[in-house]
Amino acid sequence: MKNGIFSIGIKGELLVFLSAMGFATMGVLGKMAYSYGLNTTTLLFLRFFIAAIILFLVSHILKRPLKLNAKDGIIGFGFGFGFIGYNLVSFCYFYSLNFIPASLTAVIFFTYPIFVTLFSFAFFKEKLTPNKILSLILGSVGILSIVSPGKAQVDYRGIIFSLLGGILYAFYVLGLSLPRVKKIDSVKMSFYTNIFAALGMGIAALVSNTFIYPINIFALSYAALIGIFATSVAMLALFAGVKRIGAVKGSIIANMEIVIACILGAVFLNEKMGIYQLMGAVLIIISAIMVSLPNKALKKVSLENSFEVK
Repeated sequence: MKNGIFSIGIKGELLVFLSAMGFATMGVLGKMAYSYGLNTTTLLFLRFFIAAIILFLVSHILKRPLKLNAKDGIIGFGFGFGFIGYNLVSFCYFYSLNFIPASLTAVIFFTYPIFVTLFSFAFFKEKLTPNKILSLILGSVGILSIVSPGKAQVDYRGIIFSLLGGILYAFYVLGLSLPRVKKIDSVKMSFYTNIFAALGMGIAALVSNTFIYPINIFALSYAALIGIFATSVAMLALFAGVKRIGAVKGSIIANMEIVIACILGAVFLNEKMGIYQLMGAVLIIISAIMVSLPNKALKKVSLENSFEVK
């Protein structure tokens, strides 16, 4: 039942929008952290570690036990999704920020619903509905438009890494839709994913001798904002919002992340896109919205799990 602005629907919409805002800040905050001397491995270690602390506190406040249970397979899933999957996806996303604007990274990464659709068709024989086919076409044209030559020079290394991040995230989404994974409490899964991710990235930073210490206080502040607002708060707001308004409506609102990321990039980093990049961004946004429209796949892939970590 709805009661004006305090209706469950409105509250859910605001929560999902808050989540989109949080995820949208990652690129800008990452660029700012880089400007104060942080590199990708150190930034991601701090992000995962800080996020794990926040999720640990939240689990105790909400009384959501984090006790290890051999039956739910949390150690194996945490290692697979955190130590390997989460690290690879996040590294590609944040490493691309070294070469292209934060807004462009966000736009290209958001092609992942296209790859989820393709992989679902290839591996799970899910039917390609008309809106999915049109979404694939628009998304493909959008990517080609972004990489087309124009007045705005684009470093192809950034495009490759952000696109690779989207492809890997598509596999990650499909993995999180597995029945056994979906049974695990979302806060518990997120906590152990971040713990294993921090462990993996910490080892990678030490082995590659890229861990930066001491860390500039401003760089640490931006890393903390990523870990708190762009990770923990964004994830928890999405979980709560989707439970109130459903996966379909939530996924469409979540697409606002691309728009917000472009606005933040323009305001705080003075980022500009060429005409081809703008056209490509619009096509990818339309493509992401179309693939989010009601279809049978939404019954199999939960939005809550799809956006669990990014």
